[in-house]
Amino acid sequence: MRWVFFSLLILNMVYLVFSLVMRAAPAPQRVIAPSVTAAETLVLLDESSLSGAGDAPAGSGMPPLCPVAGPWDQLAAADQAARVLSGSGYKTTVESLKVARDRLHWVHLPAVADRERALRVLRELQSRGVDSFIVGDGEDANAISLGYFSSADSARGLMMKMQTAGYPAEIRQTVKEATEYWLRVNAESIRDDGEALRKLIASNPGISGNHVACAGSSPVPAPVLDENLPADQ
Repeated sequence: MRWVFFSLLILNMVYLVFSLVMRAAPAPQRVIAPSVTAAETLVLLDESSLSGAGDAPAGSGMPPLCPVAGPWDQLAAADQAARVLSGSGYKTTVESLKVARDRLHWVHLPAVADRERALRVLRELQSRGVDSFIVGDGEDANAISLGYFSSADSARGLMMKMQTAGYPAEIRQTVKEATEYWLRVNAESIRDDGEALRKLIASNPGISGNHVACAGSSPVPAPVLDENLPADQ
């Protein structure tokens, strides 16, 4: 019967340890989730401004808006687009706009007064395998061109390389001026809710549309927001 005694003793010890552990453990806390008293509403901006044209709201102090479309690179193409719209009764004007294109970073050595000195530097550069040439005329006459780059990092890398070699290289941003052609549409002439204008834009890759003030403003909208241009009368 000795094994019975030891079994009971072991069971009593296990029960005692279990009771002590349960007393030491913290009581579980009840977590109450906050109740939602009202659903939040996502407020969307009024999109009617993207589709409306013509008269501005009375008393708003805003000028009336007219649709514009563009740009075309050639006047003949813009004139052809105007003729297409005129077939649907639209009254349009073709307007030209000077814009800066092909922004590049020019790496060069500054112009010097003595052309012979510029020639000596040019020969020295070319003997080292540096692609370069002398600017012949204009305000940068006798400057030495080292290259044009669309990447500012590439231009900066060449400038630093030349400066390390002892040449006073500089960077200047240059742009090429070009002419764009835009169509400005008389909003009061639109009778098809802008359908003909939307088709014209869709059939001409690179052409976009928006609204601008009907007179006295640039035909280029900033920013271009939408190509859906029905004109509500």
